[in-house]
Amino acid sequence: MYYTPAPPGSRLFLDFTRDQFCGKVLDRSGMCGEPAVLQGNPIWKPDGLQSTLSGGNCIIKNNPNIDIVSASPQKNVIWWGLQNGTNNNPIWLMRKIHSGTIISQYGFIVDYVDFKFGIRIHTQSGSQKISFSVIDYTKDFLWCVSWDGSVFTAYIDMEEIGSYAYGGKLTSSGGDLVIGGRGADGFGQGNVAMCGITVGASIAELHEWYRKYHKTSNHTSVVAMQSGTLPDSALDSAIMLKK
Repeated sequence: MYYTPAPPGSRLFLDFTRDQFCGKVLDRSGMCGEPAVLQGNPIWKPDGLQSTLSGGNCIIKNNPNIDIVSASPQKNVIWWGLQNGTNNNPIWLMRKIHSGTIISQYGFIVDYVDFKFGIRIHTQSGSQKISFSVIDYTKDFLWCVSWDGSVFTAYIDMEEIGSYAYGGKLTSSGGDLVIGGRGADGFGQGNVAMCGITVGASIAELHEWYRKYHKTSNHTSVVAMQSGTLPDSALDSAIMLKK
C-alpha cells in the first residue's frame, strides 16, 4: 500500500487523492473509514473532493484528540489544507460548526466580497471576521494557520501573509468539523486535495513535509506507515524534557 504519510504532530490528516476511496474518507493513519464521513452530494475525483452549489462536504465528529484549547508558543496548533483551484466562491476551507450553547467556534474561508483569506470566529456575543491578503482561489494553493494561544499567523504557499493577536478563547468541544462546503445546503464550495490539524509541530516542519511529499511527488512511492501521533500527555512530557 502506498500513500502520503501524515505531517508531524498530526491530530487529523485527510488525503482525498487516495485511489482507495470507499464512500467515506481517510483517517490520519491512511486507512479507509472513521473518523470522517461524507454528507450531501460532493464529487470525488483523483485530485480531490469537490463541494458544489448542489451541496456536500466532509464532516468529522468532535474528537478529543484534536486539542486546540491548550495551544501555547511551546505547543502551537496548525490548521492546513491543500486546495484545488475553483471558479466559485465563497470557499469554506475548514469550519467548526457553532451553536448557541458553544462559547466559540471558528472557520477558515476565502471571502466572496473581498476575495481575502480569513478566519471567522463566532461567540455568544457575536461574530468576528479576521482578514488577511487577497488570494487567487482559481489556482491550487496550500493554506496554513498557526495558533499559539494568542496570535494567529496565516501562510499561503509557504509564505507568511499576516498575523493577528486574538484575545478570545477557542474550544475543542461542540459541533462537527466541516471540510469543503459550509454545509450540506450548498452554501460555499471547496475543492480539497488534503488537509489536517497538527499540534506541537512547527510551521517549518509542516512546510518541509509538504516540500518532501507533495511538491516532489514522493507521495506516490511512500510505504504505508502510521503517523506516529503522540497523545497530548506524551507530547507535553516531551516538551518539558526539551526545556
